[in-house]
Amino acid sequence: MAKKIIKRALLLIFGIFLLLLLILFAPGIWHHWITYPRYDREVEELQELRKEVVPITNLKTYRGVLHVHSYLSHDSRGTLDDIIPAAKKDGIDFIFLTDHPHGDIDTLPKGYRGIHEGVLIEPGSEKQGFDCWPLQPAIIDWKINKDTIAKNIVSKGGIIFYAHTEEPHNWANPDYQGMEIYNFHTDTKDQSPVPILFNILVNGHKYRHWALREFFNEQTTILSRWDSLNKIRKIVGFSAVDSHENQNLRARYLDDGRILWVGNNNHVLDTMEVKFWNNWLFDKPDKSGWVFKYLVDTYETGFNYITNYVLADSLTTKSLAENIKKGHLFTSFKTLGDAKGFQYYGLNRNDSVCAIMGDSAKLDQIKTLQAASPLPGQFRLIHNGQTVHISPEGKYKFIWSDPLERGAYRIEIHLKMQGKLIPWLYSNPIYIY
Repeated sequence: MAKKIIKRALLLIFGIFLLLLLILFAPGIWHHWITYPRYDREVEELQELRKEVVPITNLKTYRGVLHVHSYLSHDSRGTLDDIIPAAKKDGIDFIFLTDHPHGDIDTLPKGYRGIHEGVLIEPGSEKQGFDCWPLQPAIIDWKINKDTIAKNIVSKGGIIFYAHTEEPHNWANPDYQGMEIYNFHTDTKDQSPVPILFNILVNGHKYRHWALREFFNEQTTILSRWDSLNKIRKIVGFSAVDSHENQNLRARYLDDGRILWVGNNNHVLDTMEVKFWNNWLFDKPDKSGWVFKYLVDTYETGFNYITNYVLADSLTTKSLAENIKKGHLFTSFKTLGDAKGFQYYGLNRNDSVCAIMGDSAKLDQIKTLQAASPLPGQFRLIHNGQTVHISPEGKYKFIWSDPLERGAYRIEIHLKMQGKLIPWLYSNPIYIY
């Protein structure tokens, strides 16, 4: 009798375990065979509708990522061998790094800088709630008040942007020139990662880009804060990819022949001897020396997930920085479709361009606001945080000729996926005074 009870109890436990596995893995399996292939088809169909947009300025459009970490950050081991191939595959023209300082004194430039295989890299730092790029040799003493640090960097021509804008900041500080209106890391904080991680176990190779997008929620509170700040002063909006390539499991050989295991956030897990039972796990070392890699948040996926587009004269730090500070920038979820070619501008009474995104124009100078998109979508015009117009779906062109008021006017474009309209593009405002 006791044996039967034990047997039934074990069978019950085993059945519960199998049921739990089914519950955890079933959504990922469904996504793998049904949902994500359908997403890919919709994106492909959307790309077939792409139309070239006639430029309205002499400025060129460069794709770039801001807020990126390399091996200089304590929680990353990324090198050029990891970063540059990802950037080239995703069509990224420039990368503004934001490596965490290792102590109280930060010396810039540091790490990677300049043109690497056609990709421009500019070093910077992230600490104390801001992204900074001094753009020239600088020594930052992190022991002093962070508002003083910001003033010193800006006074010498550098860039200071609010980082992780879900957190409290001194929003009244006039030295800050911009803010993150989207940050992927921020997006992961508002939901349980468990179902998404099981989904990644199923889809982390072929459909990693869609699996990570399961974290997405439009950051409406942050967008509202951006709009409220733009009522008072100009604040440039950009998106932070916040890539570290550090949510992973890796292994490499040590000098003594043992294997070093590295886990999330660059933490060393353990070392082990290579034996006949584990040798099959390891490949030949790649360029960075890794013999085993299971990656979740790759640079390649991150750079393609959310991308900034800067209108500038040339692919130089000087030109990019000047135009970023001017707000000649829009940001887009590139996984859904490349937004290169988008235009947003104002026309004067003579139908000449008098302002582009980030610019200011007098109320009596500007006649219409217009936007053009390479992909069809729904245009939304936002004035001082209020949606004042929503266009029909499937439009390539937007014209607003109704009477204008003073304030900041920005454009959003939403695309239709799986029967739902989802955010695709955010422009910086045109400021009317």
